[in-house]
Amino acid sequence: MKTGKTIKKKYIGKSFFYVECIMSNVQLNSNSSSALVSSLDSVSSKKNPFSYSYAQKGTLASAHVPAHSRTAVTSYATSIGFNQNIDFPILKQGLLENCFLKIEVENDSGGAVYVNPNIMNLIVSEASLITAGRTICSSRPFGRAAIMSNKPYSVKKNMEKILALQAAPAVLANGGSQVAYIPLCFSCFDAPELQYLTTFTEPQTVRIRLSAANAYSDDNGAAAVNLKLKTCELIQVFRMLPSDLEQKMINEDYADTESLVRVQYDLIEESTTPSTAANAAVSQVFKHTFTTNRCASKIFFALENTNATTANRIASAGEGVYLGIEKVVLKGSGQTLFELDGDVLKYCLNQDTDSANSMFCVGANWDNSYAHTSNVYCLDFGMSKDNSHLTSLFSFREVNDLTLEITSSKNVALAATVHRLRVCIQSPQLESINSASGKISTSLSS
Repeated sequence: MKTGKTIKKKYIGKSFFYVECIMSNVQLNSNSSSALVSSLDSVSSKKNPFSYSYAQKGTLASAHVPAHSRTAVTSYATSIGFNQNIDFPILKQGLLENCFLKIEVENDSGGAVYVNPNIMNLIVSEASLITAGRTICSSRPFGRAAIMSNKPYSVKKNMEKILALQAAPAVLANGGSQVAYIPLCFSCFDAPELQYLTTFTEPQTVRIRLSAANAYSDDNGAAAVNLKLKTCELIQVFRMLPSDLEQKMINEDYADTESLVRVQYDLIEESTTPSTAANAAVSQVFKHTFTTNRCASKIFFALENTNATTANRIASAGEGVYLGIEKVVLKGSGQTLFELDGDVLKYCLNQDTDSANSMFCVGANWDNSYAHTSNVYCLDFGMSKDNSHLTSLFSFREVNDLTLEITSSKNVALAATVHRLRVCIQSPQLESINSASGKISTSLSS
């Protein structure tokens, strides 16, 4: 790692060996002033029948899980359409395990329509979980692609399947349709102990914002074509305890009128789009300076074209097709904090020390079936993929001009178009649920 500053120097034979700790020092110094880090060091957690043990590795097999029911309910909005908000109230059916948006688009244009290979993820511009007018968490297309890319292989392949990803631009015949089931990728769906008990918490709503009807479809003559929104439904999955055990869980979680406190995360997206087109060359540099001062447990990033590289296609035809990265540099407070080859980050540092069948590195980045999920890079500050147990984070609070700098592939030349560097921060935040009213509040994220 090239930093320009030596922390420790050791003499070995006729050579000097440099051990440099800039990244660690800057991260630790910034973390020391983080309100979230301070709170997490002192917070304790109640235990319900679905919870792991706090502050130690636990599994569902280590404790009795009582017999309970599992059900899935499909809910419908009063009005659906492109380029508008669509609201789905969350039902009062127990613990909300997961939600999937079923969406179907149809080509009724009278001719063939060419669509972006990632259209079904991209048209869901934003999905938000809202309560009492406040957004608790949300996801956007790149954040969902990032979450997929970081999953174990079998999970990743299932998610790619339900999102109807294509390896190349697809053609939708007249009268044809395409169906997908979009995982919303909210923090509360990551682990049983993070789920909301909907029979106790205040009412919640999933709000979906769709793109324009012609945002990712064209006639292969550079003219955008409207698609028809045939179906938009929310599949809600619940687990319900018997009434006596549910009441016992509530009593344990909210004993002595205390609020239930736990750590969720939100996905914060930023991007930088240069004003000029890239050269048709290899090894070109792109930069993004972070604007948030929140904490990050992971930083996802990817490079994409903002203009189609195929003749007669609209500009968005190349969106979500992420490109290879040769080198990654993270700078802040006037120093180089991290510098590494892209392949090392992609294949060697995808850490998960909790995996029983793997020493340290777990991931499916070797699978390049879809550029939408294979060329998303992740700088992970934690030790485990289990998001219910926060194992480390990086507070941006005291780092000046924190900047991500990437170099494009040295083997594949970029197209002479404008490119966008996308980043998504998995940002932990402290959440509390009021013991009297069930009100959900988020705080301390920096």
